[in-house]
Amino acid sequence: MPRKINTIILDDELTAIENLESMLSFYDYINVLQTSTSFNQLWQYLQLHADQVDLLFLDILLNNENGLDIAKIISETYPTIKIIYSTSEASYALDAYETSPIDYITKPISAVRLQKALTKIRHADNYTVLKNNDVKIGIKSKNVIQMINIADIRLIKKDLRHVNLLLSDDSKLTTTETINALFIKLKAYGFVMITRSIIVPIHDITALDYNQATHRYTIQLLSQLKLPPISQARMKDIKSELAAFNWII
Repeated sequence: MPRKINTIILDDELTAIENLESMLSFYDYINVLQTSTSFNQLWQYLQLHADQVDLLFLDILLNNENGLDIAKIISETYPTIKIIYSTSEASYALDAYETSPIDYITKPISAVRLQKALTKIRHADNYTVLKNNDVKIGIKSKNVIQMINIADIRLIKKDLRHVNLLLSDDSKLTTTETINALFIKLKAYGFVMITRSIIVPIHDITALDYNQATHRYTIQLLSQLKLPPISQARMKDIKSELAAFNWII
C-alpha cells in the first residue's frame, strides 16, 4: 500500500476548495489534513504541524495576497513541503516555476490533469524515500532471491540472454528477470530506461552531452560508466520521464 501523502489546500474560494477536496477523495493515498482561505490561517497551522505536511495545493491570486510570494516563504521555511499550483491564471506559469513546484494546474481542474500531477508527486515522494531510507528489492538470481539496496544499483544492462546489475561495490549480479520487469519495479524509485537494454538511476546522472555532428546525446553518470549515445527522439521521452521527478530541462 502506498504511503499517505498528507495534503493541505490554500485557496480564497470555498467552492474551489470543495471541488478539489471532492476530486482528491478518489485517491486513497491522498490525505487532506487542512484547508485554508488565507495565508495567516495556513501559517498558524504550519507552525504547529509542518512536520506532518507533504504537499500544498496553492492558488496564486488570493485576496490581498500573492501565492508566488507565499510559495517562496514556505519553500524557504519548510523545504520538504512540495507545491502544486492550482489557479485560474495560466500567465503566471513561468514565474511560478522559479519556486520549483511539482506542477502547475489551471482551473477548472480536469480529472485527467489532476491525475497527471498526482503521479508526479508520487514519483517524487518515492524518490525522496529512496534517498533517505534503505529501500530493498528482491532480485531473482538462479534459485535464490537476493535482497539488495536499491540505492546500490548503478546500472542494469541486458547482454544477449542475460540481465546484469552493476552495484556500487563493483560487484555484478546476474538475474533471470527480464529488463522490462525490473524497470516496472524500479521506475517509481528514480530509474530511467535510456535504451531497450540499459536502465540507470537518475541520481547518478550528471550531464546530458549533445554531439552536434551526430545529433545524438550521451548521458554522463557519476559512476563514470560509459553509455551508448541515444537519439533526439529517445532523449525527448527521457526528459519527459525526468520531469516526473521534478527535473527541469
